[in-house]
Amino acid sequence: MFLNLRREAFILLIGDLCFLAFSLWATLLLRYSAFPDSHTVYTHFVPFSFLFIFSVLIFLIAGLYEKHTLLVKSKLPEMVFYAQMANIAVAAIFFFLVPYFGIQPKTNLFIYLVLSTIFVSSWRLYFFPFLSVVKPAPALLVGEGKEAEDVMGEVNGNTRYAMRFVAHVDMDGRSIEEIQKTIISHLKETGVSIVVMPFGRLRNQSFSKEWDALMLSNVLFINLPDLYEDLFDSVALSLLDTRWFLGARARTPTALYDVLKRVTDTILALSALIFLLPLILIIAFLLALGEGGGPFIFQKRIGKGNRVISIIKFRTMLFDDGEDPEKKKHNRVTHLGAFLRRTQIDEIPQFWNVLRGDIALIGPRPEIPHFVTEYARVIPYYETRHLIQPGISGWAQIKHASPPKFKLDVEATKQKLSYDLYYFKHRSFALDMEIVLRTIKILLGRASR
Repeated sequence: MFLNLRREAFILLIGDLCFLAFSLWATLLLRYSAFPDSHTVYTHFVPFSFLFIFSVLIFLIAGLYEKHTLLVKSKLPEMVFYAQMANIAVAAIFFFLVPYFGIQPKTNLFIYLVLSTIFVSSWRLYFFPFLSVVKPAPALLVGEGKEAEDVMGEVNGNTRYAMRFVAHVDMDGRSIEEIQKTIISHLKETGVSIVVMPFGRLRNQSFSKEWDALMLSNVLFINLPDLYEDLFDSVALSLLDTRWFLGARARTPTALYDVLKRVTDTILALSALIFLLPLILIIAFLLALGEGGGPFIFQKRIGKGNRVISIIKFRTMLFDDGEDPEKKKHNRVTHLGAFLRRTQIDEIPQFWNVLRGDIALIGPRPEIPHFVTEYARVIPYYETRHLIQPGISGWAQIKHASPPKFKLDVEATKQKLSYDLYYFKHRSFALDMEIVLRTIKILLGRASR
């Protein structure tokens, strides 16, 4: 895309690695009061290279490669410092428990923490913005509704984008002929070099000569739905049409992705169940001591292909009400259940569902059957989310600030669907790993409250 947002994240990553390496070199210079020789550099660089890689993963979990966090300047040094604190804690354990490297750099780690925070923060605050500054090209936005307003506000409200909207043509209530005449008039009068509009509106053949001439000129056309996805990591539901779904289905991952995803899910789910087995037994025992039935509940959900599946969870309420409205009136969350929900420990048993193949680790969250019936009736394209396997965590779970839970909420579900469809179109192993890492960040944040 024109904005090159993913390229910016890649440049940031390369810059972070370079400045982390430079921080190590500067640390050795300060520590030994002399330019480090090749042997000293090699002795420290090899073990510290693992720390560099881990630092990048911590930065990713902390959200330091998200598009909008590139603009956060006031909190950036603090974010980098806490991320590096986590890195140093892991490094201390790593160096002291792995005698192979033969170094226990207590002082070096402290100096490295300070210098890396200063250098990485300076790189992001001063050097990177200088590299990314370009003169914005004049652009024309053609579209209507909240999505068009959001795009215009985002692009014109930030200096990091290489274009600036100088005019907005509202399409609401206008014929195709009027819109095309208005666009051509703006191009001639304002000299804009970029036109952002829904490509689905380019259907009238009476202006084919004009459009052909524009396409062969220096005017760049950008599809509004694609730009919206790049800016907000979600789909503009009002701009969807058959063409969008054809393009999304054409990007279906290969069979290798499906196999790799299933193998990874099986290995991670089995490992999690084995590792967490003592915790599972303790919680099950505590829940069994109280009243209300067994420690587990089974909830009906809609899975891939509209198949009804049964999701297993720890019981967090006085009793299993089976989602019966009348029984719910007399039910409440227990003290232990509140803790399990807040930390999402209540969902640990769902790793068994992953092993069974009912759900995946990553995918749209499975919905309650009677909610699905209502949402499918009032929300266009809602059942598209059932073309892929649901998951324990998903793109909507880490991006949606207030996802709907346990009650019918059409507007919140529309926003959730916009993230689910984004994942449907862009799903990949790399995106799955990003969701896993950012889910870990969210879980750690909740556990520390």
